Amino acid sequence: MSSSFRCAVMTPDGATFDGDVTYASFPAWDGQYGVMAGMAPLLDRLGIGPLRLDTTEGVRWFAVEEGFAHVRDNTLTILSESVHSAEDLSVASLQQDLRELDSTSDSEMSADEKTSRRSRLTSRLRLAETHTSGVRNA
Repeated sequence: MSSSFRCAVMTPDGATFDGDVTYASFPAWDGQYGVMAGMAPLLDRLGIGPLRLDTTEGVRWFAVEEGFAHVRDNTLTILSESVHSAEDLSVASLQQDLRELDSTSDSEMSADEKTSRRSRLTSRLRLAETHTSGVRNA
Protein backbone atom coordinates (compact mmCIF):
# COMPACT_ATOMS: atom_id res chain seq x y z
CA MET A 1 0.00 0.00 0.00
CA SER A 2 1.28 3.44 -0.92
CA SER A 3 1.96 5.89 1.88
CA SER A 4 0.71 8.84 -0.18
CA PHE A 5 -2.65 9.76 -1.64
CA ARG A 6 -4.03 12.41 -3.95
CA CYS A 7 -5.42 15.61 -2.51
CA ALA A 8 -7.31 18.26 -4.46
CA VAL A 9 -8.31 21.57 -2.87
CA MET A 10 -10.91 23.27 -5.03
CA THR A 11 -12.67 26.63 -5.00
CA PRO A 12 -15.10 28.10 -7.54
CA ASP A 13 -12.04 29.74 -9.16
CA GLY A 14 -10.26 26.40 -9.67
CA ALA A 15 -7.64 24.24 -7.97
CA THR A 16 -5.69 25.78 -5.09
CA PHE A 17 -3.71 22.57 -4.63
CA ASP A 18 -3.67 19.28 -6.53
CA GLY A 19 -1.00 16.72 -5.72
CA ASP A 20 0.18 13.82 -3.61
CA VAL A 21 0.32 14.11 0.18
CA THR A 22 1.27 11.72 2.96
CA TYR A 23 -1.02 13.33 5.55
CA ALA A 24 -3.79 15.91 5.62
CA SER A 25 -5.58 17.57 8.51
CA PHE A 26 -8.67 19.68 7.95
CA PRO A 27 -11.21 21.56 10.09
CA ALA A 28 -14.56 19.78 10.15
CA TRP A 29 -17.65 21.32 11.68
CA ASP A 30 -17.15 19.10 14.76
CA GLY A 31 -13.35 19.16 15.14
CA GLN A 32 -10.08 18.59 13.33
CA TYR A 33 -9.80 15.44 11.16
CA GLY A 34 -6.64 13.69 10.00
CA VAL A 35 -6.36 11.65 6.80
CA MET A 36 -3.72 9.14 5.71
CA ALA A 37 -3.49 6.75 2.77
CA GLY A 38 -6.05 3.96 2.86
CA MET A 39 -8.64 5.92 4.85
CA ALA A 40 -12.23 4.70 4.70
CA PRO A 41 -14.69 6.78 2.65
CA LEU A 42 -15.82 9.98 4.32
CA LEU A 43 -18.03 12.94 3.55
CA ASP A 44 -18.02 15.78 6.07
CA ARG A 45 -18.87 19.44 6.32
CA LEU A 46 -15.87 21.74 6.77
CA GLY A 47 -15.57 24.35 9.45
CA ILE A 48 -13.29 27.38 9.58
CA GLY A 49 -9.64 26.73 10.35
CA PRO A 50 -6.26 25.42 9.20
CA LEU A 51 -5.74 22.84 6.47
CA ARG A 52 -2.38 21.04 6.74
CA LEU A 53 -0.98 19.10 3.78
CA ASP A 54 2.24 17.10 4.19
CA THR A 55 3.90 16.83 0.76
CA THR A 56 7.29 15.47 -0.29
CA GLU A 57 8.49 19.11 -0.47
CA GLY A 58 7.32 19.91 3.06
CA VAL A 59 4.21 21.01 4.89
CA ARG A 60 1.76 23.40 3.20
CA TRP A 61 -0.78 25.38 5.21
CA PHE A 62 -4.07 26.90 4.08
CA ALA A 63 -6.97 28.71 5.75
CA VAL A 64 -10.21 26.94 4.83
CA GLU A 65 -13.58 28.55 5.36
CA GLU A 66 -16.42 26.07 5.21
CA GLY A 67 -17.35 23.67 2.43
CA PHE A 68 -17.01 19.89 2.20
CA ALA A 69 -14.33 17.22 2.54
CA HIS A 70 -14.69 13.96 0.63
CA VAL A 71 -12.47 10.86 0.89
CA ARG A 72 -12.90 8.10 -1.65
CA ASP A 73 -10.60 5.79 -3.60
CA ASN A 74 -7.48 7.09 -1.83
CA THR A 75 -8.31 10.69 -2.78
CA LEU A 76 -9.18 13.61 -0.51
CA THR A 77 -11.16 16.38 -2.16
CA ILE A 78 -11.67 19.66 -0.31
CA LEU A 79 -14.40 21.88 -1.79
CA SER A 80 -14.59 25.36 -0.31
CA GLU A 81 -15.78 28.83 -1.25
CA SER A 82 -12.65 30.32 0.24
CA VAL A 83 -9.13 28.89 0.63
CA HIS A 84 -6.07 31.04 1.42
CA SER A 85 -2.49 29.80 1.29
CA ALA A 86 -0.52 30.77 4.40
CA GLU A 87 2.20 32.19 2.13
CA ASP A 88 -0.30 34.69 0.72
CA LEU A 89 -1.47 36.03 4.09
CA SER A 90 -0.20 39.25 5.66
CA VAL A 91 -0.38 39.70 9.44
CA ALA A 92 -0.47 43.50 9.13
CA SER A 93 -3.23 43.41 6.52
CA LEU A 94 -5.36 40.99 8.54
CA GLN A 95 -4.91 43.08 11.70
CA GLN A 96 -6.05 46.14 9.74
CA ASP A 97 -9.07 44.22 8.40
CA LEU A 98 -10.04 43.29 11.98
CA ARG A 99 -9.70 46.93 13.14
CA GLU A 100 -11.92 48.06 10.26
CA LEU A 101 -14.46 45.36 11.10
CA ASP A 102 -14.52 46.50 14.74
CA SER A 103 -15.25 50.06 13.62
CA THR A 104 -18.14 48.94 11.39
CA SER A 105 -21.49 50.18 12.68
CA ASP A 106 -24.45 47.88 13.31
CA SER A 107 -26.36 49.61 10.51
CA GLU A 108 -23.68 48.59 7.98
CA MET A 109 -23.52 44.91 8.89
CA SER A 110 -25.69 42.52 10.94
CA ALA A 111 -24.32 41.05 14.17
CA ASP A 112 -24.30 37.54 12.66
CA GLU A 113 -22.44 38.70 9.57
CA LYS A 114 -19.92 40.57 11.72
CA THR A 115 -19.35 37.50 13.94
CA SER A 116 -18.86 35.27 10.89
CA ARG A 117 -16.41 37.71 9.29
CA ARG A 118 -14.47 38.07 12.57
CA SER A 119 -14.19 34.27 12.84
CA ARG A 120 -12.78 34.02 9.31
CA LEU A 121 -10.31 36.88 9.76
CA THR A 122 -9.15 35.61 13.15
CA SER A 123 -8.55 32.13 11.74
CA ARG A 124 -6.48 33.57 8.88
CA LEU A 125 -4.55 35.79 11.29
CA ARG A 126 -3.67 32.86 13.59
CA LEU A 127 -2.45 30.87 10.59
CA ALA A 128 -0.37 33.80 9.31
CA GLU A 129 1.16 34.42 12.74
CA THR A 130 2.00 30.74 13.24
CA HIS A 131 3.07 29.54 9.79
CA THR A 132 4.53 32.52 7.93
CA SER A 133 7.11 35.17 8.60
CA GLY A 134 4.19 37.60 8.77
CA VAL A 135 6.13 40.28 6.91
CA ARG A 136 4.51 39.92 3.49
CA ASN A 137 3.31 43.29 2.22
CA ALA A 138 -0.43 43.74 1.87
